Order: sequence, then C-alpha cells, then structure tokens
Amino acid sequence: MFIPIRTDRAIRTTPWLNYALIAANVLVFLLTDSEVSVVFNLMARGIPLDVIAEAHPVANYILFPEQTQLHQYVTYQFLHAGWQHLLGNMLFLYVFGNNVEDRLGKVAYLAFYLSGGVLAGLGHAIVEPNPVLGASGAVAAVSGASLVLFPMINVTIVYWFFFIGAFEVSNMLLILFQIAQDAVMFVGHFGGVAYLAHLSGYAFGFATGMLLLKSGLLAREPYDMMTLLEHRRRRAQFASLTRKGYQPWYQQERAAGKARGRRKAGAEAKPVSPEQEKVMSVRAKIAEAAGNQDLATAARLYGELLTIDATQVMGQQQQLDIANQLMTEQAYEKAAGAYELFLERYAGYADRAQVQLILGLACARYLDRPGRARELLAAAAERLHDDGQRALAKQVLTEIGG
Repeated sequence: MFIPIRTDRAIRTTPWLNYALIAANVLVFLLTDSEVSVVFNLMARGIPLDVIAEAHPVANYILFPEQTQLHQYVTYQFLHAGWQHLLGNMLFLYVFGNNVEDRLGKVAYLAFYLSGGVLAGLGHAIVEPNPVLGASGAVAAVSGASLVLFPMINVTIVYWFFFIGAFEVSNMLLILFQIAQDAVMFVGHFGGVAYLAHLSGYAFGFATGMLLLKSGLLAREPYDMMTLLEHRRRRAQFASLTRKGYQPWYQQERAAGKARGRRKAGAEAKPVSPEQEKVMSVRAKIAEAAGNQDLATAARLYGELLTIDATQVMGQQQQLDIANQLMTEQAYEKAAGAYELFLERYAGYADRAQVQLILGLACARYLDRPGRARELLAAAAERLHDDGQRALAKQVLTEIGG
C-alpha cells in the first residue's frame, strides 16, 4: 500500500478553503452514506430511478448521464460510495490542494475546483452511461494543476507491506504515473471506477494551469512547467547548433586566446601547465555533455572544474543551463555560485533580470542571504517586463523586508 502524505513545498497562507472542502465532503458522506448504498442496491435490482428517488431523495444528487440534471454536475462531487472512496479522495485533495490553493488564492481555487468537477462529470457523461459520484474528477483537476505549477516538488510516500517505511518521489513522476494508470484502466475497460472522469479532470487542470501561466494571470515561478519547457527548448536549440558545428565554448576560448597564453604571431607557444591541461580536459567534457543535453553530468563536471579553478565560467548558454540544472537538483549553494559567475561574466545578457530573479529567490528562500536577495530582487523588479515575474520579485522583497 502506498499513501502520499505531504509535499516539501512550504505554503505561505493557511489553506482554509481546502480544509472546508474536505470537511464538506466528510459531512455530506456522514449524512448520506447509508442512503447512497440503498440507492445503488435498488438500482442493481432493476427498480426505476424515478421510483427510487421518491423514497430516497439523495438519488437526485448523483450524476446519471442518461437522465442528467444540471445541478447534479456539482452535487455529485460531494457524494461518496463508502469510506475507502472518501478517504482516498480526501487524502489526495489534502496533499495537492493545499499547494494549489496557496498559488491561486481562495476564490479562484473554489471556482477552479468546482469547474474541474463539472468538466470531469461532462467528460464521463458524454461517453459513459453509468452513474457517477465522488470528488475524484475535481481532485484530478487539482492534481493536473499541481503538475503544471509544481512539477519539481517532492511528495513523501508512506508504504506498508511487511513493514512501514517512506520515500520521496517527484510530483511530476507521481502524477504522470496516476494519469498513465487511469488511461490504461480506461482503455482496458476495467469497471467500477469513472476513469474517464479522472482523465477529463487531469486535462482540465493541466490546461487551466498552463493557460494561467501563459496569459500572465498567474505569476510565474522558477520551477513551473512553462519555465521547464522554456529551458528544454533552449537546450534543444543549443544542441541543434552544436550538431551543425557551432562551438561557442571554443569560440570563447579563441577570443580570450592572448590572455590565456595562446600563440602570438611569430612567438613561441607558452608551455601548458598540468593544471591548465586538466582545466581544458574538464571543459571539453562539460561541453560534450551539454551538447548531448546530459545536463546532470555537465553540472557534476562543472563542480569538478571549480575545484581546480574557482573562477572558471562556461559559454553563456552552457553556464546558464548548468546553473538551472543545479537548482533543479536542489543544490542551491552550487547553483547560486554558478549564477553569480554568470552575472559577473555576462553583464550584457538580454534576460539578465530573470537570472537575478532566480538567484534572488534562491538567496531569500534557501540560502538565508537576505541582503544579497534584496539587492538582486530590487534590480530585477526594475527591469522585468513580465508582470507576473515583477510581482513575484516585489512579493519576495516584501517577505524579507526589502
């Protein structure tokens, strides 16, 4: 048995609305559980729905695709068929919903949650004739939004077989596994669960999250899905240029040739020290790894390079990709060092303010360097063009007393 219990993302406000939704689901279950069981038992015996509804009004609030009423698209979300059904949904709502409410705000989160349940119900009703109830569709929408907003956070999973233990898994991996599992179950026609409602909920949550980020209605963060996709696009462009023979690291070395002891016209070459040979060897390995988009290896090798010479800086895009990779690995101290060297070397970088924003966030939230964070975030806030990013910089400045 695997049970998710929490994420490692710190929330800034108490998610009272998510708690209220959980409480509402539990309360409705306590009031309706026995009646819901009776309704399904009577349906299994072939008794007409209108006859059942007269004696058991709760039937009017379950979503019946073939005799649907508009209010059922909301009410079905708060009904559950047993304790196991309820507890599974509420556990996932607690784990993922707290973070999503923290990002969206209470009013927007409520509208999103209910809309997700409605769209999940529609997805089910269009294809499936069977009645459906439960918060699964709305919870799937919350999970889909969590995938977009927090792909890199970690979820703690408790497992219980012959003994009890715990491990962490990335949010992206866990939710993608859930989606794949529901897709397989739906295609395999495994009955008893509204898999299409789940899949519709995931799609709604993912699409809504991406739309909010793309439109700027929701402030961007350094590790949301849009940022990861942008980094991937840049790496792909760099790899494409590399395959065509473009070697920015080599061109940079040539430009600095005189300063590094390269041969001048008519002069003898200066001998290369063992340390310089090692530096050039490691830089070549880093360039090769980056060209192959193996940024984990490139970041590890860059750490080795800095132990040889702490002033070494790679080509512009490589240095930025390595710093981003270190941040993704949560190696915040090393990432901050890589970003600092980037800012020092590439003072004219067009998106310098974005780098200052990321480094400022790292200094404020992970490295306890409020002075440096204030300096970076103040500079970024003045130059950022994206309203969401500028708002984020100002928000963190306020948090640290800037």
